[in-house]
Amino acid sequence: MSKSTTVFALALIGLSSTALAGGPYVLGDGNSTATFAVDSGQIAWEVDGVSQLFAQEFYFRRASDTREHRVDSTNLSLDGVFTTDTNPFTDTRHDTIGQLYSDGLGLEIETRFSLLGGNAGSGMSDLAEQIILRNNTNATMSLSFFQYVDFDLGGDTFDDQGRIVGGNTAQQTDNGIFLSETVVTPLPTLFQMGSSNDLTSLFDDNAISNLDGTVSYAGDVAWAFQWDITIGAGQSFSISKDKLITPAPGSLALLGAAGLMTRRRRR
Repeated sequence: MSKSTTVFALALIGLSSTALAGGPYVLGDGNSTATFAVDSGQIAWEVDGVSQLFAQEFYFRRASDTREHRVDSTNLSLDGVFTTDTNPFTDTRHDTIGQLYSDGLGLEIETRFSLLGGNAGSGMSDLAEQIILRNNTNATMSLSFFQYVDFDLGGDTFDDQGRIVGGNTAQQTDNGIFLSETVVTPLPTLFQMGSSNDLTSLFDDNAISNLDGTVSYAGDVAWAFQWDITIGAGQSFSISKDKLITPAPGSLALLGAAGLMTRRRRR
């Protein structure tokens, strides 16, 4: 067991009320719930009882691979899951989840999600995310890492508008709802906005695929980010992202979003 795995296991023993396998795992905070499965990524995000997310998945490709592989308990070993409650005095549901996967060859992939719901009826919710890739070998490791997201805002599929701004921010609107995802650090190498069918086919085509830089799409919107990285021996690579759902348009929605983010910073 690597040092990082040991630390994660200690966290699991001290903080978890969930088992290593099974699930799904449901986070809750304020007006929101988010659901995760060990074999298929994030599978739901509800805000004020309305389903907003169809799927979020992560993929990776080592330098020696001939295709992308999804980060799940089928392609990797699930070494740990923990859920915690960071605000037990105001909401007794667990609002944070961590999952640790490994390939048995020195690569570890840890995902962490923290849900911050808004007030009932506000239509606002925030999900902070961190992904940590660790190289536990004695040699440098080159790989590509991908995030794929398919939101169906307002619970329907075919009439969303999406765009990518600045190479690191995805925006989507539908049904009076505005969604933004910002990659805080580091800037993705490549990105692509498109249809959910085209992007899922890209990852499931049993061949090496790279994103093409498309910045906008209308319809059944989905998007992906790609990081091409080299990790030194014994080193790690961290990705930090944040997703925010608010009513749109209007200055009141933006004001409320600012208040929601202030709550997160003070937590």
